[in-house]
Amino acid sequence: MSDQTKKIAPLPPTLEDFKAPVLPDNKIVLFFHPYNFYSQKILLILYEKKIDFFPYVLDLYNGEQYSSWFLNLNPKGDVPVIQDGAFVIPNSAHIVNYLESKFRGEKYPSLKPPHNSREYDDVMLYEHAVSRLPVGALSLGSFIHDDLKLTPKAPFIGPIRQSCLKNNEKVIELLRQSLEEAANKTALRQKLDIQIRRRDLVTDRTEFQRVLDAVRKFLLYVEQELSAQAPKTEWLLGDDITLADITLGLLLHRLYQLGFENYYWTFGKLPGVEAYFLRFRQRESYHRLQPSNYAILREMWVRTPGNYKLGAGAGFLVGHI
Repeated sequence: MSDQTKKIAPLPPTLEDFKAPVLPDNKIVLFFHPYNFYSQKILLILYEKKIDFFPYVLDLYNGEQYSSWFLNLNPKGDVPVIQDGAFVIPNSAHIVNYLESKFRGEKYPSLKPPHNSREYDDVMLYEHAVSRLPVGALSLGSFIHDDLKLTPKAPFIGPIRQSCLKNNEKVIELLRQSLEEAANKTALRQKLDIQIRRRDLVTDRTEFQRVLDAVRKFLLYVEQELSAQAPKTEWLLGDDITLADITLGLLLHRLYQLGFENYYWTFGKLPGVEAYFLRFRQRESYHRLQPSNYAILREMWVRTPGNYKLGAGAGFLVGHI
């Protein structure tokens, strides 16, 4: 191939390349990534409550979450974040409280029971239990330990799996770079420590087994609670879906995408959990959460190393998928 016909792959953006976007000021803006667990939780809540919002997908792969414009919104560099006019709310738990407080009444179904009620305590029990499970470590570890013989589903297949592993190291380097320039170093330093501990956790098979066992213990508790329901109800606390169902359903969804269903609940292991997840998958909000085949293929292409993109049309495809 001559020098004139060689295609040079564009360099990935640097932190300085990311500029603050122009966003609408007449609706809530959600800053998120569609594969991030807690972003998915807020998406489900917005869909269930039928709240109109503007989605802004951050480029987590290239570190947009550590760009100066986003660190001004959330010094921790985490997603999700919502912006509602002058109000900026980071942290999924705080976002849930804000949305439940502002959007209520007949038009917006409540997902949290009244305070000082038994149902509220039950919801918070599930919330706290899932928040203690290291979902990020669970995902990364599943990509490493082949002895688990998992059956992963899109999008966690092919090059995306390897890309996620490499991205964990990239995030550590981006955090170190951001620490040198950030005004608020405490939050980023804490996040860097968490990232390093997570890397060490997922690579050690014995330590990772403890994560798997913690998930199993929680699912066994759920199975017992579902079995003890009298009378039987469609959801955890009754016939109306609550925040507890969104949290549990999303955990089961992540486990299913990673290929853990045979490891945990199919073949009669946890029949109540299996039936519950089948019901959850019927909800409209769940279907809206799923990326299209187009989006999955595009993501896989972007994450595929250049030397594997065969054919003279590669440059053309990148611009059109």
